Amino acid sequence: MVVATDIRTDLWNEIVQLFVDDNWTVTYKYDNFDAGIDSDFVIMEKGNEEMLFGWDNWFEGEILCSEDRMKQIEDLIQIKFTKGKPINLKPSVVDLHRKWQVENICNNPGLLKKR
Repeated sequence: MVVATDIRTDLWNEIVQLFVDDNWTVTYKYDNFDAGIDSDFVIMEKGNEEMLFGWDNWFEGEILCSEDRMKQIEDLIQIKFTKGKPINLKPSVVDLHRKWQVENICNNPGLLKKR
């Protein structure tokens, strides 16, 4: 897995939407009161593949995915991303969002049927 960092907000949103349009399933989306204002977080799956998208208004966007997928994204939008140490996708942040993802599923059993 590789992390792209410092992705402009508009481009990050565009990439998220590209994968939604390509029938990736959003299995988790941060939905607290500051979602999209101060921070955002999305987990998507398709087949056995998973991608994580993290964003905040200080450091902008990050994407965590396989190296092959990252290359496909870079080729698609014709941009070479900066790779580096994540802030919005560091392990402690990812763990917190995964916990909230499980809580959301437990509190809304109908979500499992949509997947």
